[in-house]
Amino acid sequence: MTQFTPYWWQDQPQYRNTEAPPAKADCVVVGAGFTGLSAALTLAQAGRQVVVLDSEAIGFGASTRNGGMLGSGHKVSVADAKKHYGPDIAAQLHCEANASLAFTKSLILDHNIDCSLQACGRLRTAWTPQDFTAMASANTGLQNIEAFAARMVPPDEMAQHIDTELYFGGLLYESHASVQPRKLHDGLLQLALQAGVQVFGEQPVRAVKAKSDGFCISTKGDNIHSQQVLMATNGYTQSSVSMFLAKRILPVPSFIIVTQELGKEVVKALLPGGHCMVETRQRFCYYRPTPCGKRIMLGSRAALHAITPQQALPTLTTKLTEIFPSLKNTEISHCWTGFTGFSFSKLPNIGCHNGIYHAMGYCGNGVAMAPYLGHKAALKMLYPDQQHSVFEQTPLQSRIYHQGNPWYMPAVSTWYRTRDWWDNKQRAKALSKLRQKNE
Repeated sequence: MTQFTPYWWQDQPQYRNTEAPPAKADCVVVGAGFTGLSAALTLAQAGRQVVVLDSEAIGFGASTRNGGMLGSGHKVSVADAKKHYGPDIAAQLHCEANASLAFTKSLILDHNIDCSLQACGRLRTAWTPQDFTAMASANTGLQNIEAFAARMVPPDEMAQHIDTELYFGGLLYESHASVQPRKLHDGLLQLALQAGVQVFGEQPVRAVKAKSDGFCISTKGDNIHSQQVLMATNGYTQSSVSMFLAKRILPVPSFIIVTQELGKEVVKALLPGGHCMVETRQRFCYYRPTPCGKRIMLGSRAALHAITPQQALPTLTTKLTEIFPSLKNTEISHCWTGFTGFSFSKLPNIGCHNGIYHAMGYCGNGVAMAPYLGHKAALKMLYPDQQHSVFEQTPLQSRIYHQGNPWYMPAVSTWYRTRDWWDNKQRAKALSKLRQKNE
């Protein structure tokens, strides 16, 4: 029987604070995910009285619903970044992507956070030969900016990493890792609590209003007066709380399944490299062994608009068996969904609007980037006259058709199905040429 809640939540503790939030604080953080807890930790270590508020139970959102892939990167290529922002910004984006991975790894190791950190690497698989060529070129450009541990895996070596014939080689990011995201979140929560942060779940913020001496944060209970406010809500940003951010952050659902126990031998045979895997195709799949090594987790874009896990399950199961035909009759133990936050520039952003700070827009790359930019956002609050990150310079754009309600996403899902068809057509051509060459 499939459970429609995150696999990561199974047998994990649920934190609850039954006290009433205080009437005053130096800083209020809205959102208790990776971003909010990391920011709160930095602020508290600097001597600030910090309150974190979340509309749901602590750990409800994307920070505990993701695939647990700890990597560097964002969704804008160096070539596009150079075109839109110039070579200096493009170089800084790459360097800070690497820095985010180093920061979050150090956070885990320095504080002995028990979150099943595994130095497994991440293999980005080429759906077409053109993808392999493009990845090789991009990797060369990135290495010229700042060297990092990544190498191309040619098609004839793929069997060392995965038992499938789907891909035309790949790019292995050797320093990438994996975690159990619920345990990482709990580790950050415990660090924040130990530093004196007060964290409250099921305390939805109704409004944030500027006053002459700070801000008034309205909750379901009493109001809180605070000197500073940080919005760390990403894909769960509500227009009723911040229309400015809701118009600039697009909530995009992600869907994940986990298989029943297959056994370590079966998983090892299918994924001999033990890596996290991410595809280049438009309807990309991302998958990995679970920390126990006995199951496989797979996520994919079942739709770009919100559908239920029950509706997404057949699509995800089909993708799993497309990659691993031997798993055709495998039962799925868990299937769930959650919202990522996309910016229209496809880059994260740290900023301040009308005195309210924010850090969000990770576009599905938040496991390493969110704790890092939470820390950087806190530094911005502490030292506002200094620049702390290149992501203060990335644009947080709006679109006239997006007013906080993504009503148009079902149509976008249809458009992407067309792009999926084109991807598959290009792949079929490549396979046909390959067969002709080998005959």
